[in-house]
Parts: sequence; structure tokens; C-alpha cells
Amino acid sequence: MASFGTRLTLRVMLCVGALGLGAAVAHATRAPQTERPRAAGEGLSPPPSVPPRGRGVAPAAPSPGGAVRFMPPQPSGHGPIAASRGPAPAGVAPAPIPATDPFGASIRAGMVVTGGGPHRLIMFSFDDGPDHRWTPRLLDDLAARQMRALFFVTASRIAGRSPYERRLADIARDIVRRGHFVGSHTMDHAQLPLLGSDALAGQIVGAERVFLAELGQRPFLVRPPGGSSSPRIDAWLAARGYTQMLWNLGTGDYQVRTADEVVRTFQRVLERRERENGERGGIVLLHDIHPWSVEAFPRIVGWLEQRNCELLRRGEELYDFVDDPAVFFVPRADASASDTAPPVTPSPRWIEARQAPLRVRTAQRCSSTAQR
Repeated sequence: MASFGTRLTLRVMLCVGALGLGAAVAHATRAPQTERPRAAGEGLSPPPSVPPRGRGVAPAAPSPGGAVRFMPPQPSGHGPIAASRGPAPAGVAPAPIPATDPFGASIRAGMVVTGGGPHRLIMFSFDDGPDHRWTPRLLDDLAARQMRALFFVTASRIAGRSPYERRLADIARDIVRRGHFVGSHTMDHAQLPLLGSDALAGQIVGAERVFLAELGQRPFLVRPPGGSSSPRIDAWLAARGYTQMLWNLGTGDYQVRTADEVVRTFQRVLERRERENGERGGIVLLHDIHPWSVEAFPRIVGWLEQRNCELLRRGEELYDFVDDPAVFFVPRADASASDTAPPVTPSPRWIEARQAPLRVRTAQRCSSTAQR
């Protein structure tokens, strides 16, 4: 388990590397937004006393190694993973996406997740929304591909009573209805390490109240804006039962203005992660408030599917779009609230159960493409 010092060092290394590529992997360079304090929630359990360490930086995923026991999602309505995804073969009806645990209650109190690992398991996540223009289009794109994603909602966007905010709340409910996962991105996208206790409670507990009022349940997944954290924040979130769900595959989409740039940055980051860290998959960070990000999503999927044609010819593991964050989850147990989850290594049998039908679909798709 990575110590906080190790985690902080890896975070700094990631930021330096990403800048060298001309695009950051994360939000860390975003200026802190003005925080609107809200009252602290009643009955708030005080977190353990941890000395503040200042503002955190964008996280880096741990280096490969230290395999842990894989805990596959259970087929009991708590985030099952279908054995296959993507368009069904001709003449076969697509399998319905099963019911999920959209607020992450079954994967609460986990170690800090980044997603990096040795297998080509990919999950998409979207921050800062919902947006009335682009999120519905994204939801339709996801549905067309039978894919589920993680959405980290900025709660203030769905908290008000104006027609605009009511429309955004309806979109957030549609995210849940369609089987996706939703987590907290705080109340106002505040940089948490900069906040005192009352303001911090306003950002986290205030968001919980909005989720409960608008979506029917509080979240148990959280993504601190910018990935910024500290031992104090980590302990505070752990005391509320959260699992921090970060990312390891940034796209730099908050820094650019075209889908081409988003796709190119993702390609560079993925290739560098594999080359330098041995990470062949993980959690992708995009933002559904940007049109270029929503446009880039299907193009990234298409690029990975095209790469699968070559990987299939070489007999290698294919990129697999997983639809449950439980794949990356490790219970915190006695670990520190700041410890990063080691790469989860699924059993060969689990991997093969997913890869076998994926190879069949990939062969059909690549053959059809070659004949055009």
C-alpha cells in the first residue's frame, strides 16, 4: 500500500510528465473556484485528527505490482458486469444493461482508486455536469454502445428551483435511470484542501443533501475537484464512508477546444502510461460540459476498437470497456485513508470469460470493415 509521501511524489511526477506532453492529465492546474459556504450537516461524525499538509496535486496511479485479491461484482443488483459489450452480432438481440448500484453503496469505504493496471480494462468517467446541451447526447452515445459510465455531478447545478436547474436535475435523474454510476464532485467544484471544516462540510454534506432530495440517495463515490486532496481531506471523506474514485487516463479536455486535440492527448497519455508504467487500461477522465469532449468520446472508443483489430491479429489482450467501477475497488480495511489502491489483478478465468466473446465480436467487426 502506497504511503502518502509516495503518493504525493508520484502525483508530482505525473504533473511534470503531462506538461512535457503539452497537455495535463488532470484538473490540477485549474484555478480554485469561489466557494459558497453552506451550513454544516447535523450529525456529522468528526474525522480523525490529521495535521494538514496543504493543497494536493493531480494524482498518479501506482506502479504495477502488489496484486490484490480481486472482488468481482456480484450478480445481485450490486453492479454486475456483463460478459460482453458493444453491438450484438447480426440476428442477436442486444442484452439489456442490468440494474446497478448507481450511488456506489456496495463499494463504499474503499482505498483511493486511480484505475491503473496491467490489463486493458477501460472505464469512462465524466465530470462537472450535467449540461443541458451535451449530456443528453452523451447518454444517447453510451446507450447506442451499451456502455455504462461514471458521472461526477457538481451538486449546485441541480440544486436550484429555476427552470434551467430543474432541467439539469431531470438530466441527472436520467443518468441514474439509464444505469450509470453517479458520484459527488462537491457542491460548487471547490478545491477541498483550501477549505476550513465548516466550508468543507458545506461542500460534501451539502452535496449529499442535494443528491438525496433530487436523486433519492446520497453518494458513496467522490472525486475531489482537480484530484486535489490532503491527509486531512482523505480522513474527512473516509469518515463519511466515501471511496475516492480518481483516474489515470487524462485527456486534457479542459485545456483545449477541439475533439481532435482531446483524442490526440488521450492517445499520447495511454501510450505513455503503458510504456512507462505498464498500465494498459484504467479510468478515463472527460467532461460532459464541453462539446468537444462529448464529440471525442465515440472517437476514442472507435480508435480503441481499431487498435483491437491489430491486437487480435497479434493474439494479444483486447481493450475491454468495463461498466462497473467495482472492477477497480479495494476495501480500505485497516489501510490509511490516503493509501492508493494497488492494481487489481482479475483471475485469468475472469479475463478470458470477457475476452472470448470480445474476440468474436472484434473479428466480425474488423472483417466487415476490411470488406468495405
